[in-house]
Amino acid sequence: MAMTVAELAKAVGGTVVGDGTRVVESCNTLMDAMEQQVSLLHNAKYAKELETTRAGCVIVGPGTAREGLTLIESKNPYYAWQQTMVLLHGQRKHESVGISPLAAIHATAKLGKNVNVHPFAVIGENVEIGDNTTIYSHVTLQRGVKIGKETVLYPSVTVYEDCQIGDRCEINAGTVIGSDGFSYAQEGGVHHKVPQRGTVKIEDDVEICSNTVVERAALDTTIVGRGTKIGNLVVVGHNCKIGPGNLLVSQVGIAGSTNTGKYVVMAGQAGVNGHLNIPDFVKIGAQAGVLMNPQPNTEILGTPAIEANEMKRIILSTLKLPELVKRVKAIEKKLEARSQKSEE
Repeated sequence: MAMTVAELAKAVGGTVVGDGTRVVESCNTLMDAMEQQVSLLHNAKYAKELETTRAGCVIVGPGTAREGLTLIESKNPYYAWQQTMVLLHGQRKHESVGISPLAAIHATAKLGKNVNVHPFAVIGENVEIGDNTTIYSHVTLQRGVKIGKETVLYPSVTVYEDCQIGDRCEINAGTVIGSDGFSYAQEGGVHHKVPQRGTVKIEDDVEICSNTVVERAALDTTIVGRGTKIGNLVVVGHNCKIGPGNLLVSQVGIAGSTNTGKYVVMAGQAGVNGHLNIPDFVKIGAQAGVLMNPQPNTEILGTPAIEANEMKRIILSTLKLPELVKRVKAIEKKLEARSQKSEE
């Protein structure tokens, strides 16, 4: 799709600075973009690339000036970029293949209109699949699974019995929904498995990236709230209640029976202890170890995770430790020399 910069700015709610009649047709990075392409500056460390970019147009934040370059100013440049990507490139399309004769579909399964089932998918007893949903090859849906409308399950996704996935969800390759929670009782040096009789409910508009695991509850339901996005290699433990609009970045691990509020962010490799309550709008930094309930609308870092500014001061102090050790040793030598003189 091709459009003028002025048309694009109107579509994304931005303001043109420069030549609005330029025609753009695709997106690219500042370094590689050409005259008919749009690029983005949303991080100040790349601002120098504005001097050399050949992009026909760059989406920027308010107050960014660059003589001779056509810009679209936006209050939220990254969102304007997302809209631009959709306008010029569109989202991934899914081929309409119908129901493959090579798929194994139980006679009691109920499939909606325009459902696509690729070869070697396995759809079990009493499974229900909503309209316009796509099931790729080697997906396994066990007994009683319910999948909503316009949802996509990529290759090798496994959904255990009686779990639910809502409308407009994307579950990427290798993800497992509803496997047993990690729960054992020890007696006599033996770990005895606790039966996991609950389920998992994935609400509408959730996206889960590859090779993630959402464990089924022991008795109730593990829930992933509406609009939450989960990265690769994440583990959501049994009985967790993940609130709406959360962002769980790759390699996050959440132990069982932890609840999160709305719009919680957990950066990469953060680990959260079990039986905690993470309130609304909390941000947890990368590799943080959360052992206690934080306050709402706070940012926490480190292990054990504490308020971000306090942890930053601790980290800066730690960087000074080698010099501090040298100073202490020098003081010890002086004291030792004085002691020897006094003894003489």
